[in-house]
Amino acid sequence: MMDRALLDQARRVAAMTGNQLTVRIPSVLATGEEFTARLSATGPDALPLEEFRNPLVFDGSTGIEGLPSSFQFARGECTGSITGLRAVGPEVALLRLRVKETDHRTGDPVVTSNPAWVLDNPLYRVFWGDIHVHTLYSNCGAWRCLAPEWCYEYARDISFLDFAAAADHLRGIVSDASRWPTLQRLAASYNKPGRFVTFLAFESSHAQGYGGDNNVYYLGDDAPYFWVDREDMHGTSPKVHLRELWKQLDGNGKPYMTIPHHTGRARKYRAWDEDYYDPAREPLFEIYSSWGSSEVRWSRFPISGGNNDAKTYFVDALKAGARFGIIASSDDHATLPGSVHHFRVEPFTYAAMRGFAQKGLAAVRVPSLTRAALFDAMMQRRTYATTHSRSLLDVALGDAAMGEVIVADGPLRKKRTVHVAYTPESARFANVVLMRNGEPLAAKPLPGSDLAGAVNRITFEDPDDLEGIALHDRPFHPEPFVVYYVRIEDDQGAHQWSSPIWVDLT
Repeated sequence: MMDRALLDQARRVAAMTGNQLTVRIPSVLATGEEFTARLSATGPDALPLEEFRNPLVFDGSTGIEGLPSSFQFARGECTGSITGLRAVGPEVALLRLRVKETDHRTGDPVVTSNPAWVLDNPLYRVFWGDIHVHTLYSNCGAWRCLAPEWCYEYARDISFLDFAAAADHLRGIVSDASRWPTLQRLAASYNKPGRFVTFLAFESSHAQGYGGDNNVYYLGDDAPYFWVDREDMHGTSPKVHLRELWKQLDGNGKPYMTIPHHTGRARKYRAWDEDYYDPAREPLFEIYSSWGSSEVRWSRFPISGGNNDAKTYFVDALKAGARFGIIASSDDHATLPGSVHHFRVEPFTYAAMRGFAQKGLAAVRVPSLTRAALFDAMMQRRTYATTHSRSLLDVALGDAAMGEVIVADGPLRKKRTVHVAYTPESARFANVVLMRNGEPLAAKPLPGSDLAGAVNRITFEDPDDLEGIALHDRPFHPEPFVVYYVRIEDDQGAHQWSSPIWVDLT
């Protein structure tokens, strides 16, 4: 018989390591701005705890006034908020909390919020979303997937995302005539400007050579889904070309965008030596999800099911002249947007040997939290991607920000200077890599005991003659250009990718 005291201690340790306390504050704040901190407690299954009774003591927070000495969730609650806080900077606001009454042998566990940049006159805010979530309407997650209502409520009230989208498979949507009207109604009813934004969306699957997997996002709530009345549309790889999707969407007259994802997987991929790409319809590329990364062939995040050896990766798209901004999302098949959890394939079995617990988030830089503003910002590529952390990232080249194009003048032809500002959510070391024309150009380390409490600035210089390094005669952009982006990896394994900046020679 197992010793009861040892078992109780093991359970306390398991609870502390398996449970998660999430503390979120706005990512960009004006100096003196009043704001609210939001908290939630979840278990190893990423679901809300019945309650969280440990007191929380604020210790070591920076850049914030108005904090109480302590906080405790109301009895029977696992979510809460602290109002009346004020951002004072000078550059970063950050909450640090000690969790009391845990009997932890080495002292109280410490939990930190995401960092916030505190600016005198912020030109934009950073909002976080997961716009690739599957629900039971996808007919693909079997017992794991949950109702679309849960998708929005979990994203809003547990993960504290700013925006989300249920992007269900068409083959699941069409199996029940009530599903699409329900998705339209929910996208409309959960959309609350300034609080939480939704997008009406679906996933459109296409066979290899026909476009691969793409998600469709609408600006409005009254748009139809895509369908062609043929037998293979009910499968996972219809031989219906992406151009046919675009043609039908154009005919609907409803503003939309499409976003390709996991293009680098072993089967049903999209290659960038094929002759279709449309920047007006597909402004963004989903570079990472729980299934892995399609940035490059060899990466820390190989795609579940295997990578291919074709020209299918984000760097291949850049070299071909495609002009994509970058996002990440979850491609979650458990309807837990913004969470961290392992894949569970069948009841009462081990987690599957596939996928990544960190599922991916999209960061959008925009002045206000409305669907129209977010949609426009995504169309303009004012985005970046992370594996999960709400790290803050800014990249600039001359007058160009992430996602923008700059025309080379005389000085830029001789030398380009790339400025990076970065604050991780939680890291003591980071490696910042400047990518040029899809290849690593330079890397700089960022060591420090408190990277999350500062705006860490790095400058890269590229002195190579622009004419000599420019890409010419590319299928999607024949005029000469050079393209830069930044990839960051921290000591926790978290990644961030900036949207590129293009330098045109003409």
